[in-house]
Amino acid sequence: MTTLILSVFFSISASAYDVEVDGIYYNLISEGNVAEVTKGDNKYEGDIKIPSSINVNEVEYPVTSIKNYAFSNCSSLTSVTIPNSVTSIGYAAFYGCSGLTSITIPNSVTRIRNNAFSGCSGLTSITIPNSVTSIGGHVFYGCSGLTSVTIPNSVTSIGDFAFDGCSGLTSVTIPNSVTSIGDFAFDGCSGLTSVTIPNSVTSIGIHAFSGCSGLTSVTIPNSVTSIGYCAFEECIALTSVTISNSVTSIGDYAFCKCSGLTSITIPNSVTSIGDFAFYGCSGLTSVTIPNSVTSIGHSAFRECSGLTSVTIPNSVTSIGDNAFNGCSKLENVYCCAES
Repeated sequence: MTTLILSVFFSISASAYDVEVDGIYYNLISEGNVAEVTKGDNKYEGDIKIPSSINVNEVEYPVTSIKNYAFSNCSSLTSVTIPNSVTSIGYAAFYGCSGLTSITIPNSVTRIRNNAFSGCSGLTSITIPNSVTSIGGHVFYGCSGLTSVTIPNSVTSIGDFAFDGCSGLTSVTIPNSVTSIGDFAFDGCSGLTSVTIPNSVTSIGIHAFSGCSGLTSVTIPNSVTSIGYCAFEECIALTSVTISNSVTSIGDYAFCKCSGLTSITIPNSVTSIGDFAFYGCSGLTSVTIPNSVTSIGHSAFRECSGLTSVTIPNSVTSIGDNAFNGCSKLENVYCCAES
């Protein structure tokens, strides 16, 4: 416990904080007599250990939160220990802390707000406690040094841009508790080689895994009904994709420019193949379109230069412009399918 004796000066407007104790700045909140860590006159540096409580004028204030922007842009901050008394980490609390390499988040934390660790490029690993139920938008955006992350079974959603630009991330296991993967959630994670999407996931957001150039294989589980716009765009190392029978639509640009993709099995549940869905999949040699499909979108298989055979069923009533343009080995088949 740290003690500080001082006169009450809550009304002093010149200060952005209420008290400073051992180099850490706090706001004192009269409702509940609690303290929150905030910004101060000087930027935080080195190793910071936040106490579980502070004593001000003989009054004990438990430290329960880290305020929005509290440590933002403290590039010389190297490590932070958060006590079990803290329940929430505020918006952009550690934004731009490029020197931060280690942080301990206790099980007391239930909420990590958007952009909390965005731009913490020096952070190499992080364990999210079981108390957290959702990973907000942009939480680890641009954490290029992050190589591993443990997502607990308590998490039900992964927010938009949550791990966008985490180019050092090599693998991630998404637990069975997660039902949705947000837009751009893992966009640009070029080091990601494998990902397991559990049966609990019902939606994969737009650009969710786009630019994951190291990803070699992916299985879409039975719970997913649609593959979003640009979901796996430019996953150039992707060689095989297993799409479950629950998927009814393959979105526009879903596998666009996946040049390493050699084979794809489209299940009988799919009714539509979106515009540019497989555009630029130059490694694709054959594709069978099931009887369930009624429409093939504009440029759906355009520039699939390796495609040697395609089977188009009678169920298809519309084929978009340039659907097979650039597939020189399929000129005759294309014309027959068009007529």
